[in-house]
Amino acid sequence: MQILVASEILEIEKELGQQLPKLYIDILTRYGFGISDEKTEIYHPREVRELYESFFDDPRQLFHPYFPFGCNNRTQVIWIIDNSTGKTAVIWHETVPDDWPEEDWLSPEDWLVRYWPVKL
Repeated sequence: MQILVASEILEIEKELGQQLPKLYIDILTRYGFGISDEKTEIYHPREVRELYESFFDDPRQLFHPYFPFGCNNRTQVIWIIDNSTGKTAVIWHETVPDDWPEEDWLSPEDWLVRYWPVKL
C-alpha cells in the first residue's frame, strides 16, 4: 500500500474539484491505497471516477452523495461513504446506486469496528 501525505491529498482534491471524506483521508494517510492483501483494496482518488461513474444514471451522484473508496474482492463488496451524511456502507457489488439508500449505513467509527481489517 502506498501512503499519501496531506499535501498530495490537497493537490488531488484541487484536481478533482472534490473534497475527500474524512474517513477516506484517514485511511490514505495511515495505510495508503492499493491492495493490502489478496482481498482488500483501497482506491486511489484519481481512479474512483473511472471505476464508478458508469454505475450511475446521473453521474453527478458520484462524489455527491456517494464516494466509493475501496472493496473486498473476495466477498465482492464495495465500501461507500455517503458524503451527505458522513455514513459508510458495505454494498454488494451488483447493487445499483438507486438501491443504496436502503443499505445498512453506519457511522465511520462503527464501520471501522465491523469491517476494516486493520485498526486505525
